[in-house]
Amino acid sequence: MELHLHPHKNLLWGPNGAGKSAVLKSAFRAFDAEPHGVLPGWDYSAIVAVDFTVNGRDFVAVRRDDLRALFEGEQLLGTTTSSLSWNALFADTVGFRLHLVDRDNRFRPAAPANFFLPFFINQDGSFEKEWATFDKLKQFVSPVAPTLEYFAEIRPLRYFELKADEQSAKRTEAELRVELATLQRTRLRVRKNLRGLPVKLSAKEFQHEVKELTAQLGKLAQAQDGLRRTIVEDQDLGSSLKEQIRLSEAALKEHAADFKFAADVSVTDHRFICPTCHAEHDDSFHTFLGLAEDARELAIMKSRLEASLESTQQRLERNRRKAVGLKTDYANLQDLLATKRGRFTFDDFLKSRSAFVADEQLAKEEDQVAKELTNSSQLLRDMRGELRELAKTHDSEAALAAFREHFAQAIAVMDADRPDGIEKWRIDKRPYSSGSRRARAIIAYYSALWRAIERNQTLPAPVVIDSPNQGAQDRPHLQQLLTSIASTAPSGAQVILAHEENAEQFQADRVIEFKSDVRILSREKFDELSPQLFGYVERARSFLAGVDPVEEVSSLDGEEQSDD
Repeated sequence: MELHLHPHKNLLWGPNGAGKSAVLKSAFRAFDAEPHGVLPGWDYSAIVAVDFTVNGRDFVAVRRDDLRALFEGEQLLGTTTSSLSWNALFADTVGFRLHLVDRDNRFRPAAPANFFLPFFINQDGSFEKEWATFDKLKQFVSPVAPTLEYFAEIRPLRYFELKADEQSAKRTEAELRVELATLQRTRLRVRKNLRGLPVKLSAKEFQHEVKELTAQLGKLAQAQDGLRRTIVEDQDLGSSLKEQIRLSEAALKEHAADFKFAADVSVTDHRFICPTCHAEHDDSFHTFLGLAEDARELAIMKSRLEASLESTQQRLERNRRKAVGLKTDYANLQDLLATKRGRFTFDDFLKSRSAFVADEQLAKEEDQVAKELTNSSQLLRDMRGELRELAKTHDSEAALAAFREHFAQAIAVMDADRPDGIEKWRIDKRPYSSGSRRARAIIAYYSALWRAIERNQTLPAPVVIDSPNQGAQDRPHLQQLLTSIASTAPSGAQVILAHEENAEQFQADRVIEFKSDVRILSREKFDELSPQLFGYVERARSFLAGVDPVEEVSSLDGEEQSDD
């Protein structure tokens, strides 16, 4: 199908199941923004292309399965199968400069779902207490408040960068504090042991004995130290390898179970569901081949780990035998140097020397960590100072006050329950009440967001409202609701309203009817649109594969002519 929308008010109307939600949600999916809610019977592998304009430039966003591509005219600007790469490409195209911290503590461009979040009222997720408009919001840490504050200019862009850096600096400072406390406790224990030693003996008292055995003692000490480090390292390495092998075996078992589960679901439902994150993918050969390749690579890695473990254990056994020999040599040396000096022996001297060396080394480590902690704390103070300066120069309260005023006015117009504490209402807090007033409160909240975000009667993205007739609205209130939507949306914004009735009071510039007995996808439109859509997809795939489709066709034509 092909749908042309007016740059201002559009009405999509028809009964439930006629395809309105399928069209709207598919349009968002073209931008890799996954609306919440399942479309029964819809093929998520369908190619979706959306023409859109930004600052006078015309673009086309194309999506098929995990393949995303962006065109400007006939020029391919970028294509990827990675959401991370697509987020950056999309943000650069539409001028979406917000960056957020993801679950892996990376500060990266926000997703298309964040860009469309304030402007899409989704019948499957936007009328609840929590934000559930899109499914990919949780890839970031606390994504809603920064998104709304960015659009409403409650916070300047530099604020979000500083907050991300501040979180990273806080984690570093906390780790350094733990490390410093550990070193201090260790030094305290060592000093207690020093106080327990009878005396720190001088080497001069043992000069005669040490003079005869200096060469042997030096070699022995060096060999013991080196062997001790080697044994400890090999023991740690062996333990690590065993744990990695155990994890590999567990992962292989889990992978086999997941693979069987995915295969069973693919056979019955013709779709692939990730058992871990429940994301849906196509059940193509490529998907299952990827899973099988993961299992093969994991098995190879396990085999290499086992070989490394065997080699490590053999080396550890050889070193232990050497240690036994050194222990014998040490016992002989101890017998030769067992001459008493009153109640003190050479063993007392060795203990005292070792303890003092350990204390000196710990002191150096403690000083180094303390310096790093000082630098980290200073960096954190500088960030907080810059945040305070931003708070002084940027009037966040004025923007919040304007939003709250718009919200209070919209609540009154919509005849919704006035929430408690509206004078201090957070911009990311959704109103929630029971009964028919819930939908009106939600619509009032969104209209206040649009008023707070709009600049010169325009919005950064289209306002899309999917079936606002929620919460058993009676007809008079519904008419009032639709009229309010039309009047409160900025005049320069594009508004797309999907509803069960032809709401004439909406005064749409373009009305599109959906009929329950007519399929929204037709064979005639397929023949008309498929060359262009398949062309988009093939160009994107060829680019990813490093193949020029034009050169490839020319080469094939030349081969055919030579054969003739």
